[in-house]
Amino acid sequence: MIVQRAVQIPLVMLVVSVLVFVLIQVVPGDPGRNALGPYATADQVLAWNAAHGLDGAPIDRYASWFFGLLAGQWGASVVYGVPVFDLVLGRLANSVMLGLFAFAILVPLAIGVGVLQARKEGSRGDRSFTVALMALAAVPEFVVGVILLLTFAVVFPVLPVQSSDGVGAGFLPQLRAMTLPAITLALGSLSVLARTTRAGVIEATRSQFYRTAVIKGVHGGMLFRRHVARNALVPTVALLGIYLGAFLGGSAVVETLFGYPGLGELLVTATQRKDTFVLAAGVMITGLISLLALLMADVAFTLIDPRVRFTGQR
Repeated sequence: MIVQRAVQIPLVMLVVSVLVFVLIQVVPGDPGRNALGPYATADQVLAWNAAHGLDGAPIDRYASWFFGLLAGQWGASVVYGVPVFDLVLGRLANSVMLGLFAFAILVPLAIGVGVLQARKEGSRGDRSFTVALMALAAVPEFVVGVILLLTFAVVFPVLPVQSSDGVGAGFLPQLRAMTLPAITLALGSLSVLARTTRAGVIEATRSQFYRTAVIKGVHGGMLFRRHVARNALVPTVALLGIYLGAFLGGSAVVETLFGYPGLGELLVTATQRKDTFVLAAGVMITGLISLLALLMADVAFTLIDPRVRFTGQR
């Protein structure tokens, strides 16, 4: 199954490349005009587009762009005036650090809350957590971010308002700069992940094999690890794969809100300014990261539940 998924990735990326190319063509605006400014003549704009492979038949433009992308020739940003390769990978590194930080907050918190709720099913604490998680799910991500900014950067100024100030300034400043965006990202996904974990644990503890293990005298940590966690975490791992890809590829809303210089914030600017080469390369990179994250989730499936591997062999 893993090999099949790995083989599918290049095919999926080929389809994504066609969709990205088509979408970029229909976005309003002329890249040459955006690069040269409003005072450039029509001939100068046409010459700029021709020099960057943006004229001619659509199939020729797609081939020029796609093979250039594979060769590492991603062009230059019309907004920043720097090579797109360096710009996108630099922003990607920032988004990856932020995403891993948010993931490190989200996973233990969501699994811990979900397991605690399942252990206390039907209790007042379970109902309180359910109400709190539902309220959190109903609040948009940017509202959560604004509340955190007002609380921890304005009323109690312990963290920076602008995350860009601490990026690249050392470990601790970088960590402080990423704290509020990472918490916002984690809280945005906490509700669904905790509820999924709760449902999985409850289902596992009501199963026949769980009751059989209890009758045989298996208790405590061994009972949870061998007969509950392995079965309960399968749907949770599926969600984690999706969230990991979304986190590592950059969040446009959170990065823009906190001024964090990541890939999501870069793509927002590229879309607004019709920065064609940056937009195309950024979308392709986020798509590839999402697919790799799903592949990692599949690997985790086979480690947690051997039946997945056996089914694939048949």
